[in-house]
Amino acid sequence: MNPSLKIGQSASFLALVIALAFALSSCGISELLPGSGGIQRGTATPMIRPTFTPRPTNTAWPTFTPVPTLAPVTLVAPTLPGVITGVISSTVNLRAGPGTNYPVQTRLSKGTKVKFRGRDLESAWLMLVPPPNGWIKADYVALASDIESLPVVEAPPTPIPTATIAPSPTAMPTATPPMYVDFRVDAPYLPAGGCTTARWDVEGVRGVYFEGQGQPGHGSADICPKETHTFVLHVVLNSGYLDRAITVTVLLVPTPKP
Repeated sequence: MNPSLKIGQSASFLALVIALAFALSSCGISELLPGSGGIQRGTATPMIRPTFTPRPTNTAWPTFTPVPTLAPVTLVAPTLPGVITGVISSTVNLRAGPGTNYPVQTRLSKGTKVKFRGRDLESAWLMLVPPPNGWIKADYVALASDIESLPVVEAPPTPIPTATIAPSPTAMPTATPPMYVDFRVDAPYLPAGGCTTARWDVEGVRGVYFEGQGQPGHGSADICPKETHTFVLHVVLNSGYLDRAITVTVLLVPTPKP
């Protein structure tokens, strides 16, 4: 027999055996072969894959916008129409109207900067832009513009002068006369049944009483005592009292012997 033919047959037989082995392994040859002992293959536990969480998308940073540099603004005070400025050249009274007959409201010192919005018809007085509100004499202001450029402003009503009440004359105090007391009788001695007159002149006291009866400061009274009697003039002073007494003696006529 040809040797190459034997080799080819052997290779074919080997390939057939390998193919049969693969076929038996896929068909569970372990269960068909005797003496396998009933060996069972372990069951593989399927693994649960975690749910895929996508990564967050990166947020882009905002684009930096530079703040534009603002140019400094120079504020210029607006010039009002019909208004001029000036400087007080000497201390001056600020009055309620254009004239010295208006009351003084305050005083403006030298060097004070002011603005004016009007003038009187003669351009002698200037009306300020308030505050403060009032009028000043134009002679006391150094103006930055022509005074004629100001409008003429009507003056406020002239104030009514307040009536001056003459003071009441002060009454001169009444001079208090010095105290004076004079008490006398025309005849201190009388015959029985005789009469006389008591007289008094009193000044600078509060009251006069003769024998208990109120009397004027200058007066008199007729007295006819039946017997010797002491008459009293009671004088009330500003502080205390004073008594003056005069005794009138009645002379008894002796009875003639038979």
